[in-house]
Amino acid sequence: MNTLDRYLIRSVVTGGLAASAAFGVLILVFGMIDEFSKIGPGYTTIQALQFVVLSTPGYLYELFPVTVLVGGLLSLGALAAHSELTVMRATGMSLLRLARPVLIAGVILAALGTTMGETIGAWGQAEANQMRAAATESEVSTDLASGFWLREGDRIVNVERALVDGQLLGLRVFELGADSRPQRVIEAGRAESLGDDRWRLEDVIDTRLPIDDPASAVRVERHAAIEQRLFDREILEIAALNPRYMNVAQLADYVGYLERNQLDASVYATAMWSRVVQPISVLAMLLVTLPFVFVAQRGGSAGRWLFIAILLGVAYMTLTQIVSALAPAYDISPILSTILPPTLFSIAGVVALYRATPRARRPAG
Repeated sequence: MNTLDRYLIRSVVTGGLAASAAFGVLILVFGMIDEFSKIGPGYTTIQALQFVVLSTPGYLYELFPVTVLVGGLLSLGALAAHSELTVMRATGMSLLRLARPVLIAGVILAALGTTMGETIGAWGQAEANQMRAAATESEVSTDLASGFWLREGDRIVNVERALVDGQLLGLRVFELGADSRPQRVIEAGRAESLGDDRWRLEDVIDTRLPIDDPASAVRVERHAAIEQRLFDREILEIAALNPRYMNVAQLADYVGYLERNQLDASVYATAMWSRVVQPISVLAMLLVTLPFVFVAQRGGSAGRWLFIAILLGVAYMTLTQIVSALAPAYDISPILSTILPPTLFSIAGVVALYRATPRARRPAG
């Protein structure tokens, strides 16, 4: 690796990190505007600010490919505007040779972003949700290894796992008597929301305890399914962490659990593969910027490069959202639906870069 390689790597990495910092500030500002509107009894300004700070790394990681795209295009555009890329070409470096240090910088940025997203990002989202839950819904506890607990009057609900699509797995309901002793226990393998506070319980074991008459026997009834009023579905927003902000290990655990129980795991599988593919997305974003910069080497203002970067970023995120939305309808596997957008952008970048090389432009014959 020569001096020019190190110079290009440093420029792209610095640009990517600077753009990420700028996006982080924007996320903080807009997050505070949104969160401050929720301040009320029990939820103070300091707690709202703490929530925004904790959740920002998770949101930033979701946008990380776009921030790298903006930073890389601006930094390479600055080199082109000052004719530094032209000088590099004059030393005999081909376009493909110039692409190597840019992609090495992409690997470095991808490693940094993945480390942030899988550690601070996922941890921050979980801590932020738990902190806000403790401040606004004191009757809900979500930080226990035994699942989450909810108390509604004389009823205590314990759920092993809560899914964002309105399903509860491993449900237990304890109904208390006047002396706060349990007089009825309902266990269900699965529960599905029917709207508001109504739930459909499946594989139910209903146990009634003889509290009033200790001499009587315990009554146990089994039902394939029953309807029960438990709690409002909105509680799931607190109890079920959004799969977009869980790390790969947590998502793999959820996917395995759902598949072992023959339940639909597509939401969590898509989120898991999206995080696995995220480093590839970072490289794809840098790869697609190279033809724009290396072909138009005589420069352009920073505004021009920023405009191009925003268009490419919007196109990439739009394509990602379209593919994610259509994948379940057309029974496309989560792996394919997540790998398709970065693959298409990578192919487009490679083809455009190859066509930009003098040898590719040379007429046949």
